[in-house]
Amino acid sequence: MSQDAELLEAWRAVANAKLNEYRRQCWRLAHLVRKGAVQRLAAVDRSYEIAVAHALVRSLGEDRVQAIINEAFANADFRLMHSEVA
Repeated sequence: MSQDAELLEAWRAVANAKLNEYRRQCWRLAHLVRKGAVQRLAAVDRSYEIAVAHALVRSLGEDRVQAIINEAFANADFRLMHSEVA
């Protein structure tokens, strides 16, 4: 491959890794919401803040970031926190 192609490949690999990890963390937080360990609103808000802080909103667009969040949290209902149950 040419130098430009190699440099572009490195750029894309890092971008894809960041996006994959972001998705994984959204799903992890949604799982914690389902277990009642984290409040849904706090997890969704923080997921969006993470996307802004890591330039995912700027690079992917707000609609795509919202779609990732919505997909992860679609079945995460509102449950009481463990501390609220005790």
